Amino acid sequence: MKRTAFFTVLILICSAAFSQESPKAFSTGERLKYSLYYGIMDGGEATITLEKTKNGEFHAKAVAKTVGMVKWFLDMNDTYESYFNPTTCKPSVAIRDIKENSYKYYDEVKYNHTNHTIQSKKNGTVNVPNDIYDIVSSLYQMRNSGFGKMKYNDTLTTAIYFEDEIYQFQVIYKGKDKVTTKLGTFNALKFQPVVEVGRVFRHEDDVLFWVSDDANLLPLRAEFNVIIGSIKCDLLEYSGTTAPMKSKKN
Repeated sequence: MKRTAFFTVLILICSAAFSQESPKAFSTGERLKYSLYYGIMDGGEATITLEKTKNGEFHAKAVAKTVGMVKWFLDMNDTYESYFNPTTCKPSVAIRDIKENSYKYYDEVKYNHTNHTIQSKKNGTVNVPNDIYDIVSSLYQMRNSGFGKMKYNDTLTTAIYFEDEIYQFQVIYKGKDKVTTKLGTFNALKFQPVVEVGRVFRHEDDVLFWVSDDANLLPLRAEFNVIIGSIKCDLLEYSGTTAPMKSKKN
């Protein structure tokens, strides 16, 4: 991936499968907040919110920005938005607004699932597969896909249009685990996304993530070993979840 590798992968790690079931793991009004750590430094924060529009679509918005000393060398303020069907999670519009130091990028993509095309402000009309998502809508689709039914080393795949390309994103289930954050200790499901070795990552297992082993399937933690160092993302706050979150307090 060309730019914004960390926040991009943060969302992509939650985008591994598709299903035609009605949403069960999330509802409108949900709000998630994450802390981003670069090594030992508190480097940034990310929030993901979900609301319902007047025409009945779901509107998800993910925002990430750097804070503190990290902002001295990476002034990041990235926004990803998705308008998607509340039943299928297939998007109608996706917006990407990137501001990183002097680099800026903005694009709006409209999805036509009948004709299997997208219309990008940057690239015009592009043919796409039958089941195609943007990275934000795929976050919610993953949580609706029944990860708890997977067996060890099972692989799930989904198609995502991003950065002018179609990605076949894959993730491997690595079993049950426990995750301890500032919120407590959670039962979790562990996953390993399949990443491209070379530009950002040295090894195929340089990214891991965990989701809560409950009805919410909330992303709890992501860990990245990248060429410039280690990055960790932890769930810091949550509200509006469909089911209660269960944890053992620290």
